[in-house]
Amino acid sequence: MADEDNKLDFIPGPIILILGSVYTLIVLCILLIIPILQLAFGGAYLGQCPVEQNIPIYLIVTGACGLASILLTIMIVLAFILLIKRQTAGTAVTAACIIACVLIFLFVMSLFLFAWFIAGNVWIFGVHKKVDLDDASSPNYCQRTLYQFAFAILIISYAMCVISCCCSCFRSCLQAKSAFKQES
Repeated sequence: MADEDNKLDFIPGPIILILGSVYTLIVLCILLIIPILQLAFGGAYLGQCPVEQNIPIYLIVTGACGLASILLTIMIVLAFILLIKRQTAGTAVTAACIIACVLIFLFVMSLFLFAWFIAGNVWIFGVHKKVDLDDASSPNYCQRTLYQFAFAILIISYAMCVISCCCSCFRSCLQAKSAFKQES
């Protein structure tokens, strides 16, 4: 009977709390807005940035990969929720297979997106000093909304990395402090 009560003991508690919650599902659905906007801006302004033709393409590819990543992560969350609710051997095997396949694909996509992010930085920041946002006949022209959106997306990405690092450091400090108090 004890084995039946602890079918999910092999999964760390924080993972179950995060990936098994409806809250995470809602946050992921809200985050879908960003790649949808990237696709929309990239598609709407395709060919309107002669100074760097790759900027709208960057947004389209990033948006498509971001959309796929979030949808695949939603699949993982749904698999965890199914696993938590059902807790049968068949469900566990099915959920584990889904999760493993999706994680492998997400890992490969993350490697590509990292390289693509670096390319986007080169394309967007590389023309920052010479871009002309007003004169459409200029060879240095880039549609204002397109360029400013792409620039803002990169800045927001860096800000989110800094915030994430700060939160991780803060959490580590709290854990170290807690461990130190327990030893004392």
